[in-house]
Amino acid sequence: MVARARITVLLLLLLAGSMLAVSACQSSEAEGVDISPPHEYQFERRNERRSPVILIPGTLGSRLYNKENGEIAWGNFSATISDLHDDLDLPIDQPRLSLDQDNLRAYRVLDRAEILLKEGSGEVSFYAELIDHLSQTLGYRPAYGERFHRGHDLFVFFYDWRRSNVEAAMQLQEFIQNIRRDMREPDQKFTFLAVSNGGMIARYYLRYGGRDVVSGHAVGEPLKPNWAGLKDCERLICMGTPQCGTIDALHLIHDGYAPNVLARRYPPSTIFSFPAAFELMPEPGEPVFVGEGGETLDVDLWDPETWKKYGLSVFAESERDRLKAKIVESIRPGEDRDQLYEQAVSDQEEYLRLVLNHARRFREAIAGEPGVRTEVILGVNTPTLARVGLVQDGDKWELYFQPRFPWGHFDPMADALYASGDGVVTRRSGLGLAVPQSPTELLQRGEAFRKGLASWSFTPFIHREMFDDEMLRLTLAETLSEP
Repeated sequence: MVARARITVLLLLLLAGSMLAVSACQSSEAEGVDISPPHEYQFERRNERRSPVILIPGTLGSRLYNKENGEIAWGNFSATISDLHDDLDLPIDQPRLSLDQDNLRAYRVLDRAEILLKEGSGEVSFYAELIDHLSQTLGYRPAYGERFHRGHDLFVFFYDWRRSNVEAAMQLQEFIQNIRRDMREPDQKFTFLAVSNGGMIARYYLRYGGRDVVSGHAVGEPLKPNWAGLKDCERLICMGTPQCGTIDALHLIHDGYAPNVLARRYPPSTIFSFPAAFELMPEPGEPVFVGEGGETLDVDLWDPETWKKYGLSVFAESERDRLKAKIVESIRPGEDRDQLYEQAVSDQEEYLRLVLNHARRFREAIAGEPGVRTEVILGVNTPTLARVGLVQDGDKWELYFQPRFPWGHFDPMADALYASGDGVVTRRSGLGLAVPQSPTELLQRGEAFRKGLASWSFTPFIHREMFDDEMLRLTLAETLSEP
């Protein structure tokens, strides 16, 4: 028995060894095989069974320049470290947001950009990663600018991402008209490939085309979509789109923004002047504020009085001091400093009322199913802010966009702040779902939106680094290859 057992063990060892040897041989033989995306999708690329694509970038995704002096205001590192003749701030003193004009204009997608690194300047790819992937993997032929030629089938849209998405939708209509004119294809339909905020523009465009149903209209006024965009779009693909908004928008409006650690920080007053930032805030009616015990607070983000009471953004004491200092620096002989300050505060308060109403009306306008086959690709497994902490400290209030204590220390407030997402957009928002603590009507509307989706895919990408993610690129290639 012992001898037989030893023979059996020996045979098993020999068998295992031979299997490992065969496996190793197979592995070494397969090492030189090309399974890269360009090779894997060569059949789809050769057959060219695809509709042309319009790429709609997200916030920060278009270069801005000064039409008066040619300065680049957004799109290279010098724009983020030096003082410009015309900074990113929009005027906020007009009775309609569309009248708040400056000298900056969008002129191209932010494909690559020079940025300041510790070792000096360097070039970083942004939308070039995505465009190159689509070109090399599926054979798309990209077209930039405002003139197009036969053979192009990836049309890269650009717009001023500071301004209202309604204005971007109006520009998208003109963009499509130009494509059809140059391509001599008056009935051509497109796949809209929308990144982040681009999905909000697409949803508005599908319902109204280039028509403005927001400016000058009251919140709650009946909306009558004419679905003008359906004649232009046969399919919508959203990547990291905050269908229900994002706390990140509120965070930037409140704290400002720095492109990287070595760049200058754009103060809250700059982001406050961007109507598009307000259009990306969490869904009206969502209970986004929580107390130090993690409890839901009855505080309405969309009420102007909330901003003044709790010191949000430009209404914080530090920002009031910044405004006073700015007035002192620029005051001219004969001007009254106190009067200038009071006028500036009055302009901010009136603008806040106007921009909140405008953004709320915009969100009403895009509520509901998109109307075309819609697929979403979302990042998950990264802690993402779904709510914000609001804690009283004496006679002041503090907003918390991060835990108060180091990780490992139990904090019921921090536990209530986060959800799974891509670091900017939560999984729920990407599916059109508000936070679970929301009113029933809001939850039901979100469920209806999700049920209307043709498909959704999850990958572990980080929002601001999404084009670096191999799984995202493969998922997108597969999605675009579907008949």
